[in-house]
Amino acid sequence: MQYADYLTASLSDLNQALQRGDVTARELTDYALQRISEADQPRYNAITWLFADEARAAAERSDKRRQRGEAWGPLDGVPVLIKDNIEVRGWPTSAGSVMLRDVIADNNAPLVTTLRNQGAILIGKTAMHELAAGITGASSLSGFTHNAWLQGRSPGGSSSGSAVAVAAGYVPLAIGSDTAGSVRIPAAFNGLFGLRMTRGALSTSGIVPLSPTQDIPGPLTRSAADLRIASEVLSGKTFTTEGEALRVGIWQEGFAADEDEINQAVQAAVAGFAPATLSWPELETLAADANIIGYEFAEALAKYLADKPQAQFHTLPDITASGLYHPQLETVFKTRAVHPGTASEGYARVQQRQHDLYQQLVAMFDQHNINLLAYPVVRRAPVKHGEMPEGSNALVSAVTGAPAISIPAGLSQDGVPIGVELLALRGREDLLLRAAEIIELRSR
Repeated sequence: MQYADYLTASLSDLNQALQRGDVTARELTDYALQRISEADQPRYNAITWLFADEARAAAERSDKRRQRGEAWGPLDGVPVLIKDNIEVRGWPTSAGSVMLRDVIADNNAPLVTTLRNQGAILIGKTAMHELAAGITGASSLSGFTHNAWLQGRSPGGSSSGSAVAVAAGYVPLAIGSDTAGSVRIPAAFNGLFGLRMTRGALSTSGIVPLSPTQDIPGPLTRSAADLRIASEVLSGKTFTTEGEALRVGIWQEGFAADEDEINQAVQAAVAGFAPATLSWPELETLAADANIIGYEFAEALAKYLADKPQAQFHTLPDITASGLYHPQLETVFKTRAVHPGTASEGYARVQQRQHDLYQQLVAMFDQHNINLLAYPVVRRAPVKHGEMPEGSNALVSAVTGAPAISIPAGLSQDGVPIGVELLALRGREDLLLRAAEIIELRSR
């Protein structure tokens, strides 16, 4: 395998090449580092921290294991990148904030341990929207990450760098986190597959919190098959490739009336399932009213930073008072710094709304005899840097705890990717992965 082959290779391609001896883990690691060196600055700006020597040493250990016939799994020897809000022992956990750049992790997050136990070669960390508190990729630490398809456009967020790194060929797999769409939105904007699993399916320990209720890590890949591999590795589960028929409903109000290009692409992506169109005009408002981030953010962040002496500030009010954050964070930081929090009566009401909305979702699936709900990940095209996005549908999954997947649905006339989201009931990631594989196959 040559360098040019690596840039578009799947996890299966790399695993087979390693098994055949066509390439070594050390060579793959050097390919990844070469690609980052050639492309990241100034074009993509997707990387915050690189640990080349550590990665090369891990790759050499992987090669020795393989020589002994002791490869640990499908990721053994494969370069992987990690979002900068996830703890890797000995590495900074800056979460896109200049104020946290000196915070060095003492331990590995459980998902990092899982990846390393599978032999994955962690080479560095990716840029992100500051403290994961938005979806444009704005960061006081690294500025803006650029969309992999169109420079100057938003890559989505908050897992901006993770998505761009995969789309730009740095690695075949990167890990992000999703609180209100932060894996699925950048997946959609960069032509990738991204999965938010059922609430609680993956540990959030060792991740800088935005909302403990809604936070969850998730994988970003270039193919449905790779997403299945990554999801099974991270969760320790095997998702069936067979089962009940896929019965898709299209959420009518999830589309913007004046966005024909996006609407047609999403509808075409699921047309092969002969979907039914259903109406739920209140869903967007119900999801917004059930969003719990504002109640949890300041308290969760303060609790996380309490034992981080390297942090420049330890509470959101102090961070807000400093003015050292990216200007795009002004409103959200100031608003959430004075939010009533989890001790308020409102917190219990929002928790109840999340419970009730999921029960309504179950009833709606039963009423219409569907097991998947389809709509655009985002109803509008990616904005230019400096503009604020609108039209995300990704909150429904986040507040209900139901799993959802972002699947590429083609390109706009401007050359920007469009993403279709499928939502399933809790525990039905198998349906999402099967649907992604079918849609990808039909699009070829």
